[in-house]
Amino acid sequence: MFIKRNHHNLATHNIRVFYFITLFGTINLLDPVITLFYFHRGLSASDILIILFMYCAATLVSEIPTGAFADRFGPKASFLTGSLISIFSTSLLLIADDLWWFSIQGLLWGLSTSFFSGSDDALIYESLKESGQEKTMSQVMAKISSVMFSVTIFTSLIGAFLVRDLAESQFQFLILIGILFKIIEFLLIFSLINPKSFDQFRDNPYTHVKNGWQIIRRSPDLIKVFLNFTIVLIPSVVIFGKFEQPYVTGAGLPVAWLGVLYASAALLSMLITRHLAWLLLRFKRTTLMQLSGVVTLLAVALASFLFDSLWIALVLFFVLRMLRSIRQPLYSGIINEHIPSGSRATTLSLLNLVDSAFDLIILGTMSFVATLGLPAIFIGCALIIGVGLLFPVREAKHVQEQEGRHIV
Repeated sequence: MFIKRNHHNLATHNIRVFYFITLFGTINLLDPVITLFYFHRGLSASDILIILFMYCAATLVSEIPTGAFADRFGPKASFLTGSLISIFSTSLLLIADDLWWFSIQGLLWGLSTSFFSGSDDALIYESLKESGQEKTMSQVMAKISSVMFSVTIFTSLIGAFLVRDLAESQFQFLILIGILFKIIEFLLIFSLINPKSFDQFRDNPYTHVKNGWQIIRRSPDLIKVFLNFTIVLIPSVVIFGKFEQPYVTGAGLPVAWLGVLYASAALLSMLITRHLAWLLLRFKRTTLMQLSGVVTLLAVALASFLFDSLWIALVLFFVLRMLRSIRQPLYSGIINEHIPSGSRATTLSLLNLVDSAFDLIILGTMSFVATLGLPAIFIGCALIIGVGLLFPVREAKHVQEQEGRHIV
């Protein structure tokens, strides 16, 4: 069906299509037991961090080129390219049986992510901006995030049940299902429409990189928002998230119940993101960002020495899952208001480049700490989160001015 290009239809259409792209792209029945899958294939805890290191190395190298690619050719072309690479990356899991194969898979995984990173925010924000609705960015991203939690409810229950015996044939079946849904995601991307702003800035990639660098250099508040978010994210989500499975099972949770655990956490996160607007009516975004960061620090710190109680482990698991579901959409709304149109995807990719550098440094350090066991890993994570909270989160100047006029 042909859709006329007007402001209202563009935003509504792209958000709806991206919602379904997110839905099918998020379906990963292997995710609830991914760490157990790695262990099944003979990898160690240090090997898992090395795979994450390779993933981050790929994003470090590819962030700027893929961001410039998106600004030059539009996010639609960027998504299509990333989706194809993602299909191939997922397919490698069928045959990966040692660290080398998994490292290659991690590199391709990182490359595919880079083609989506920044471009997704740019597509949604610019679509909303054409309709004068850019201030709803946090709410829209929260709703899009909620679909991921909806999917997780289903995949967690099904995935954990299907591999309850941790058999190779069961893992292979889940991987094949994942490939099928990746193909559906690829086909849906063709329905997206690039916003007009991407047609107006068809400069060469170097110009976009130069513009993005100037935007970052001239906005210290943008840098502080980014550092607060990413330095808290890496230890609490990237690292802790990979070891939460052995943490809760070590505390006494049966493997068969992992699906119920993840499904319950996804349901809670979905409810929170769907009601984020209610929170934003009562608290400032910056206040929620700072408060959620402090509670994240406390939760990870407690997990570092409370291993024997299943109930405490479950409470900390749910708290951390809830907090990460809040911080992502808040960050998307705040950071995009610091960035002008034109080289948005490249600017976000430049920030993600720095994020990847932090990933490499932190993961490289933690790979040595991992040899000391889970308590040491969690203590290290708590210390890093504390560093991230030293950077205050502030709204963009034009938002502060509007709030000031509203108060007056």
